[in-house]
Amino acid sequence: MDKTSKPEWKVPWKGMVVALLVSAGALAVIFWQISSPREVLQELREYPLRHFFGALFFVLAAWIVDGQRIGTLARALGQSIPWWELTIVLGAANFLTLVTPFAGGGGALIVYYLYRRGLKASRATAVVLGGGLAGQSALALLGLSTSSLLPSVPPDLAAYFTTVKIGALVYLSIIAALQVGIVKSERLFQWVFRKFGRQSRSAAWLADFRSTYEFLLTKRTGHYLTCVAIAFSYYVVYYTGTFLLLGGFGIFYPLLRFALAVLFGVAPVFSPIPGGAGLSEGISWAVLDGVLQPDELASFILLWRAVVFYIPILLGGTIFVVLVMRWASGGNIKGRRGSY
Repeated sequence: MDKTSKPEWKVPWKGMVVALLVSAGALAVIFWQISSPREVLQELREYPLRHFFGALFFVLAAWIVDGQRIGTLARALGQSIPWWELTIVLGAANFLTLVTPFAGGGGALIVYYLYRRGLKASRATAVVLGGGLAGQSALALLGLSTSSLLPSVPPDLAAYFTTVKIGALVYLSIIAALQVGIVKSERLFQWVFRKFGRQSRSAAWLADFRSTYEFLLTKRTGHYLTCVAIAFSYYVVYYTGTFLLLGGFGIFYPLLRFALAVLFGVAPVFSPIPGGAGLSEGISWAVLDGVLQPDELASFILLWRAVVFYIPILLGGTIFVVLVMRWASGGNIKGRRGSY
């Protein structure tokens, strides 16, 4: 039933345009409010390039780590996928994440990829949802740990990290409740079966999805915990990019710089605007105003946006378009036809 139709993938031009316009508008407002373009360009010329390229390296290297998050759960279902394939797909999924609201567009692409690899759509969805919730749990744990381990925090920043700690605990509780609800929701699924009939496609899909998700959490607990650990490593690698960018300005001690990197990175996940455009810039402006000089602050925001947003969109978007063209012609990632 899962293979009766294949969805058509299209480049999300509207999301890209909205994300780019809002982000560019936010940058323009910030530049004109806090520093002149001439001062920003002068600061950028003096900024150490090793920090910029080091940050870009870690942001892109994080795609490799993130691929193993999905690969671990896929292996639990008998699907062994080469790491490089997962890296390519996660690069394209990262692009969709950046140009869709609440950073939620990449999951559908991964489901489709796993479907092409031979997993039923219901099982592929269970893998992606499990990996996604594992990732969100890891993000909350990272935010909680970095905020809690800070030996000292400037008074004007203390409220931000208190909010992160409280938010992380609440978020972990919500994720745990959601996962328990999926595994233990037999009555709900039985109601769905009665309403639609046990022979319906919806009932069969839900039954297979639930049983697969329960299998991953209860029978393959080791794989799931490994998935959480890999997701934690992914965010450490990813936020090292922002950490290095801040290091180029020599502010604060290392752990506080990394905690700030985590704080800046959380905003896009909960933003209804693609890529967290505007919200991310606003948070960094509010937090670093008074810490950096106006031209330094504007330069950081521009460098940060280039590393975590513009360059990944260009690279990930290119990968996405190539994948769509390959799949539309009936080929796989390597270009050979029918090997899936």
